[in-house]
Amino acid sequence: MLKSGLNLNRSLMIISKQTRDESEADIYNEILKNIESGLSLAEALKEELVFTDLFTAVVQAGEESGSLVPVLASLENYYSSRDDLKKEIKQASFYPLTVIITVFLAAAFIFRFILPVFVDLFAEFSGELPLITRIFLKISSIFNNYFLLILIFLIFLVMTLVILFKSKKRRALKSQILLKLPLFSSLYQDLILTQIAIYLSLLLKSGLKLISALELLKNIITDYHYQKFIQNTALNISKGASLTDCFSDSKYIPDLFYYLIMTGEETAQMETMLERAGDYYYQKLKEEIARMLQYLEPFLITLTAIFVALLAAAVMMPMFQIYLII
Repeated sequence: MLKSGLNLNRSLMIISKQTRDESEADIYNEILKNIESGLSLAEALKEELVFTDLFTAVVQAGEESGSLVPVLASLENYYSSRDDLKKEIKQASFYPLTVIITVFLAAAFIFRFILPVFVDLFAEFSGELPLITRIFLKISSIFNNYFLLILIFLIFLVMTLVILFKSKKRRALKSQILLKLPLFSSLYQDLILTQIAIYLSLLLKSGLKLISALELLKNIITDYHYQKFIQNTALNISKGASLTDCFSDSKYIPDLFYYLIMTGEETAQMETMLERAGDYYYQKLKEEIARMLQYLEPFLITLTAIFVALLAAAVMMPMFQIYLII
């Protein structure tokens, strides 16, 4: 709307009237009211407490540099790409999650209600039960005798993990686990690199100086080790070092990312090279997620088939032996 020549107040009024969600419409109306009272757009956004630090910082820098329209366009592209990625992940993970939940519930039902029915039948069997049958019956016995304790333990485990990953005091440990976790560490690092490249590109495009952009970036990136790395980078740059110097030989920055930054500094096109780095790692992240989910699907199907086959063998083998005796 701003591109078409409408002023900010008029644009916000139109958006608030077009929005079907009442809470969103109220937010736009409050922003408009605050702007009419004399606040800038960035100040009005901060009043609502629903916008991220990145969003408000970029808008504020865009207002101060007189480049609000292109800055808002860049933010729109970023949030659109982020929402598309979230949507793709949700769609791709729906089937694997459905399989996992279904198998878990089916296994719980079988161990809780089905296998106990066969206990009395197998108790009359004079011969030794097959090993696979004894294993399944033992699991069923443990599951039924300690069902409440198992349930409490699982709830406690989930709550502990949630607290661990949300606790600010455990941020260093969480970061270390995620950066070293097999299969997921590459995904996690690519996610952080995507955020660094895109966020820094947005902040620099909005007119902020590199040190100011890094200071803001430090508070936006949630990973503890990368946050400390960015903090040290800002400190070293304030002492005269270049961004390339800070990124060289760092275990947190891959070679490709480093060379793109170096090219950006040498050609005075830092924002462009950061944008390219963000696009590259964004696409890489999407491909890695798709590949992982692609491998996960047949793995879960195979695992389910093995479980069903073992269960069938555990039930049918002693019944077949009983039939032969009779």
